[in-house]
Amino acid sequence: MTARALLAAAGTVLLATSVSALGRTASNKELEARADELESRLATIERASANLVPMQQQIESARSELRTLRGQIEEARHELESLRRQQRDLYADLDRRLLLLENGAVPVNADGAVPASEDQIRAEDETAVYGDAFAALKVGRYEDAVLGFQLYLAKYPEGPRADNATYWLGEAHYVQKDYTSALKSFQGVLEKFPDSAKAGDALLKVGFSQYELKAYRNARTTLEKVVASYPGTEADRLARERLARMDVERR
Repeated sequence: MTARALLAAAGTVLLATSVSALGRTASNKELEARADELESRLATIERASANLVPMQQQIESARSELRTLRGQIEEARHELESLRRQQRDLYADLDRRLLLLENGAVPVNADGAVPASEDQIRAEDETAVYGDAFAALKVGRYEDAVLGFQLYLAKYPEGPRADNATYWLGEAHYVQKDYTSALKSFQGVLEKFPDSAKAGDALLKVGFSQYELKAYRNARTTLEKVVASYPGTEADRLARERLARMDVERR
């Protein structure tokens, strides 16, 4: 082979090698560009995911407030019906007293009024004390509500509304982020009034309070108990939501 032919062959090889290198360089640049693009997209997804937790917390907080409002409406309806029954009973008692008075069988005060019985006075006071505390809770006067429900439970620990008073005392503490006191009140519902209609909600709030106190293992156990004990209820749904949130948070 001549020197010219060798030189030509070497040039061909060098050119092919250069083209191949340029191809690899272009390919690497494309890969780097794709990698940068994917990294940017991943960062965007991570930022969006980071925002999901506080958003979920806000949604759950709003749902909790809605549940409280619905509970207050239910409670107000119950109170209204209770007051109506008391009013009917009062009128019936008044009619009875007037009938006895006409027959001279009932003593009267100096002003001619029929003296109220001790039971009647107690019942009216019990209703008034509870009503004042509940009214304070409804308008957001939570410290007054705490004092009111504490007064009720001190005067009427076995009263007809003692279970509700204990539960709403816990709620008044909870909305003020006094989770230790709230936990004590909610546990009090379960210990003293296990058959109360508020038992399921109280158990749920025990779990929520434990979560806020960072007792995550206890919170999970409690919420799982809500799911097992009250299937198909609002408490069950909220417990499942909190458990799912804890799974995401790895708690």
